[in-house]
Amino acid sequence: MNLMNTEWIELENMIIVSQYSETWKKNYSGILRNLKAEYPTGDIWLKTPIEEKEHIITYRNINDSRYILSWAIERGLMQNPEYRKAIIDYYNKFYNAVGGICKELAKYYEFVTEEEAKALKKLRNNSQIVHFLSSFYKLCVTFGKKLKDITDKDVLESCVDWSLNSVVTSRNIIQKARFALGYTTKKLIVNKKNKDKFERMATEYPHFETPIRDYHKYMKAGGYSKATIDKKHATLLHFLTFLNEQSDTIQLSNFQRKEFWAYYNWLDLQYVPSYTYAHVIDARLFIEWGLNEYPDFPKTIDYPEGLSSKIIRTLVAEEENSEGRAFPIEGLAQRIIEECYAYVPETEREALCRDFWLIVGSCPVRFSFVHNLEVDCLKPMLNSDSFLGLTSTYRDKAGNVNAQFPLFDDIGIEAIKRLQKRFHEKGLKAITNPNNKLMYDHLFLENNVNGLLPTTAFRVFLKDRILPRVKEIEEYKINNNGAVFEIGAHGFRHFIATVVQAKTRNIRATQFVLGHHDEKMSMRYLRSKISRNTLLYSIIDGYEKQEVSGKFYLNIIEMWNDESIEDSRLFDIFMSDMDLTTFLKHYGRKRDMGWCMSEENCETYYRCWGCNFFVLRREEIEEAIELLATLFREHRNLVQNSKDYTDNNPIAASSIKTQALIQKRLTDLRLSQEMIWEMVRLKLLGKDIKEALSNGDFSLASKE
Repeated sequence: MNLMNTEWIELENMIIVSQYSETWKKNYSGILRNLKAEYPTGDIWLKTPIEEKEHIITYRNINDSRYILSWAIERGLMQNPEYRKAIIDYYNKFYNAVGGICKELAKYYEFVTEEEAKALKKLRNNSQIVHFLSSFYKLCVTFGKKLKDITDKDVLESCVDWSLNSVVTSRNIIQKARFALGYTTKKLIVNKKNKDKFERMATEYPHFETPIRDYHKYMKAGGYSKATIDKKHATLLHFLTFLNEQSDTIQLSNFQRKEFWAYYNWLDLQYVPSYTYAHVIDARLFIEWGLNEYPDFPKTIDYPEGLSSKIIRTLVAEEENSEGRAFPIEGLAQRIIEECYAYVPETEREALCRDFWLIVGSCPVRFSFVHNLEVDCLKPMLNSDSFLGLTSTYRDKAGNVNAQFPLFDDIGIEAIKRLQKRFHEKGLKAITNPNNKLMYDHLFLENNVNGLLPTTAFRVFLKDRILPRVKEIEEYKINNNGAVFEIGAHGFRHFIATVVQAKTRNIRATQFVLGHHDEKMSMRYLRSKISRNTLLYSIIDGYEKQEVSGKFYLNIIEMWNDESIEDSRLFDIFMSDMDLTTFLKHYGRKRDMGWCMSEENCETYYRCWGCNFFVLRREEIEEAIELLATLFREHRNLVQNSKDYTDNNPIAASSIKTQALIQKRLTDLRLSQEMIWEMVRLKLLGKDIKEALSNGDFSLASKE
């Protein structure tokens, strides 16, 4: 190679040409002639600005890519930053893909050996191997170096972007592969481009460069986490975008009440209330931080408190009317787990992802809790050796450390045991968790090179491999004008909370399994439409068991389907473990033959039987029979003593209707009409009505 010589190489002097057929040699001779005609020397081609370059030089439908790259490699031009940029810019502009050519060149010039290619395949043993290897071939061509000679500094160069495949490779994935091959001692590498996001913001808005940089330093000095700093940068970027768009009428130097309202209105057109709230507050904090410190900032701030009140009201309304991240399709949680369980993983990574979702579907914990589990996480629950749960030293969102969460399905337990067995059989070792900085044996350790499986892998697996198999999701989109919804760990958490509440009727039990410190938070988990329906079924179940009669129970069901239930005391009551007797005493008024649940005084005594606020229990059967006997006697007297009796007589009609309603309420309690009238006959004779039950097919509940 004649290094750093920018002259074109004649075909007979190009090393790689020796392997070309005569036809190919003629074609590339034509390419070279056309290149020389447009650019007499290679130096001219390199120095011609990309926007002035002729679009791809061709000859007989053959383009110049193979010649240009071979020429650059043999001349050593790829090792010169200026020349390298010119060549990569050319390919970024005019070519969709040159992966095949880079593979050919990397192998011919022995940038990547057969042994290295085999080792790389083992690191990514799946259908994406071709794309994975392609990144390493392009990486070596980028620098004109052997893979073993690529340095940590090289990997950080911006020109590496050209070689990355966004689906399967990144700088850190390349770095981990180099670590596995023994070419570096650093497993992870910090990408300065990603690290300094605020740098791009400072460049985009040079007028605010100084406060942007100072604000970044302020947050770092204040101990803000990286995630928080990134969020603050995002909200600041939106604020600066707003100022830029409204620059004709709004300047930061006079940003006061009217301008805050204008910013709110601008955000409100684009984002949900929670997003808007965060942006307005962050804008206020940024301005307060820079008051009197920078010439473009206002001297004082006049923030409209009414704006905060409005946003908070809107935010509260959004939260109350929102179903959160609960699944809007009944039975969706079970369907997803069914498909996960039936799925046959193609790779070890897919097997890890599959087990992750099987655990999530069995235990009401958050995504990060499962992701950060240690191998020894399966423990008997307190006071129960037979009931297993998950525990972790990882501090979850609610601040729980070493807390236990019950596993409700053997599928999840099997998945954990499978992962534990894998860890020990593969001889994996403890690593430092990048999130909590603790060193321990990780359940979802991919391998000791790649470390903890990234969160994106789990989400991509669910999205690409499992959800397309669930036809109910597509049906939901069709029936709801293409509407989409979030499907993740929180949806399973809502589902399990609903099941626990329906089974136990005890909000404290639900609160315990969710790990909430506040009962009200657990209540919010049960307010989605699907949760309402599930809990409604448990109410109906009690009605169908004929434990209670009266239209009030039907009224509960009607109210349950009404969105106003969130403002009703009934929701809180039925989420508690309050028994019916206590409930009636607290919220009802005892009548001679049942309970009135109306919150207002009512004197229409005989209409109770058809009233929506009336409850009759088994305990009140004797009272009802006594009333029915009295009404029967009065009606008989009416018939016997009337000269022109008709059923249309208002008094007679009312009597007949009342008796019919009482019979209906009693049949709700599993009494046949024959049995009811036998009891009435016994009551009229002054006998014990229980004699009607001598056949033993029914027994009256005892009165309190």
